[in-house]
Order: sequence, then C-alpha cells, then structure tokens
Amino acid sequence: MEDPAGTIARPRELVLVSLAGVALAILMTWPLVTGLGHLGRTRSTDADGHYSIWNVAWVARTLVADPTHLFDANIFFPHKTTLAYSEANLLEGTIGVPVYWMTRNPYATLNVVMLFAFASAFVCAYLLLRYLTGDRRAAAAGAILYAFCPYVFSHLSHIQLLFTGGIPLSLLMLHRLVDEASFRRKILWRGIALGLALAAQALACAYYGIFAGLIVGYGTVVLATTRRLWTSAAYWIAITTAAATSTLMVLPFFLPYVRVQAEMGFNRTLVENLQASANPQSYLASSAHAHAWLLEIARRFPEHWTEPLFPGMLALTLGAAGLLLVVLRRGPHQTRNRETAILYGTIAALACWASFGPPAQRPLRRAIRRIV
Repeated sequence: MEDPAGTIARPRELVLVSLAGVALAILMTWPLVTGLGHLGRTRSTDADGHYSIWNVAWVARTLVADPTHLFDANIFFPHKTTLAYSEANLLEGTIGVPVYWMTRNPYATLNVVMLFAFASAFVCAYLLLRYLTGDRRAAAAGAILYAFCPYVFSHLSHIQLLFTGGIPLSLLMLHRLVDEASFRRKILWRGIALGLALAAQALACAYYGIFAGLIVGYGTVVLATTRRLWTSAAYWIAITTAAATSTLMVLPFFLPYVRVQAEMGFNRTLVENLQASANPQSYLASSAHAHAWLLEIARRFPEHWTEPLFPGMLALTLGAAGLLLVVLRRGPHQTRNRETAILYGTIAALACWASFGPPAQRPLRRAIRRIV
C-alpha cells in the first residue's frame, strides 16, 4: 500500500479512485441519486438554492445556444451583463452541458454537477495526499475527510462552494513543479499545468480561486526556501508561466465583473467584511449530526456563529498526530516530511488567523505601517 513520496497514481489506480469518488458522493448525499430530476426543489429556504439551480442551467444552456451572450442572463431586464451580479458558475455550467441538453431539467443538471463536485474533490485530494505520502490508505482517509467535511455540507445551496477540488489539484501541480525544477524540458509544462489548475478553481468558485492563488503563492516562497530554489531561473520561469496561464484563462471572464462594478458601483464594505468574518464559536459549529453536542457549546456564546467551521474530530486528531510524529521522528529521510509539515501547518495557522477578518489583522497592518 506504500510507495515512495512523489509517486504519481497510475491510470488504473486513477480509474478506481474516480469510481470510489462517485460511489462516496452517492452514499454521502443519499437519497439524492434516487431523484435527480426533482430532488432539490425545496433545497433552500432562501433564494440561494434556487439561484444555483437557475444559474447552472442558464450557463449549461447558453454555452451551446448563444455563447456570445452568456453574461447577458435573463434576469434584471433591461440591464446587461447580469450574470456578473454574482458568481457565474462557469465550470459548473460547462460540466452540466450534457445533462441539461439530454434532459432539459435544471434540477437534474444541478444535482449531477453536485455529485461531480464531491467526487472530484475526493479524487484531487487523494492524488495530492498520495503524492505527498506514498500511502494509498492515508490518501483515501484524508481525501474523505477533505471532500465531505461539515463545512461543505453546510453549503449545499451554494454550488460554487462545493467545488473544492481545485485547491489540492493546484498544490499537487506546485509540488510536481518543484520536484522537477532541475528538468528544464518538463518544468515549463508543469507551470502550464499549475496555471490551468488555478484557472479551473477560479472559474468554479472565485472565492476558492483567490484562496488557491494565495496558498500557491505562499507555497512558492516556502518551497523556494526549503529547496534553495531562489536562484533557479527554471523555477521562476515556471512559476511565471503558471501565473500568466491562469491570468489569460480567467481574464476574459473577469472583465464583465470589472464592467459591472464600474457601471453599478458594486463594492464590498469593511462592515460587510466584519459581518462575514469568523468568530471563536464558528469553530465549534458544525452541520454534522454527530457534532450536535458541540453545537450546544457554541450556542452558549453571547454572539451567534457566522459560519460552521468545525473541521471534524478525525481531521483535527489525525492532523495533530501527523505533526507530532514529524516532530518526534529523526533521520535524513524525514526531511521531506518536515517540509510538508511546515508548509501545511503554517497554511492552516494562517488560514485560521485570516478567517477572523480585519480585527485579527490589525497587528500585521500596524507592523507594515511601521516598516513602511
């Protein structure tokens, strides 16, 4: 079950993992698959669920019927470019094209795309963990915890927030780029692959696209330090290629948002950022029935949680155990494990800190002002 770290899953293994991802998606969302054409009509008590159903169906329909007017959605007449009033869900709509044109059913389209989101998140997380650890069992366990975490299930009404697979896929492409930095012929293609992964995540969910870009940018600096790649021209050419590729892929679909922002004056205020920021009780809130006891603790806080952010007991326990083992074990073969622990441990810490929003970031802004 174990291979050296840095091992890529072979085609047969990839097929089996993909089938496992589909099976897990069906199991975890049961009984959704028994009523793809109608389940979800009451997906949400607010408008978000209904918006996802319409949005994915609109993109799937218009990409084939009238692609030049994709952003001129049939809402808010007589305004134009109205698809850019919110998340466009372009990747979701592209995936839904075959289902929509075979069924003309918006519910079936969204539900199949939802199953794809869960399955692809499992596969991409598995491939990353398989590459980092060389252990299929560890990769499968970690991928399940990642793809089907409580946070994702709390956002079933928001199809874009289910597409988390691009983040581990981007990190996998970054690791492969770093490991092949000395092979000049391959390194450029690795940069293109990384850029495509980042673009795919951005087109699936703009929020996660920004997160993936920030994580990859941070990883670029950390790995350049640990691998001593600061003077490697090939490495930085590949990273620049990745940035250029993702920018070129996303830019045509980003421009409508720039135009709408200029015309309508849409803007996100600091007050809205504060309202959407996490609070301590958010990390005690979970959408899982198994965590109902933890939710009771969160309810004792004077303020309500803003998001259910508890990652799960297994995720916390296994993550902490992995970090502890890296610290305790010694030997030259542990160099790569220490690098991985440093990278992902600091990413987790920074992400948690950043989730608390502007109040938590004041010390950093003060330090920056003093330096400047």
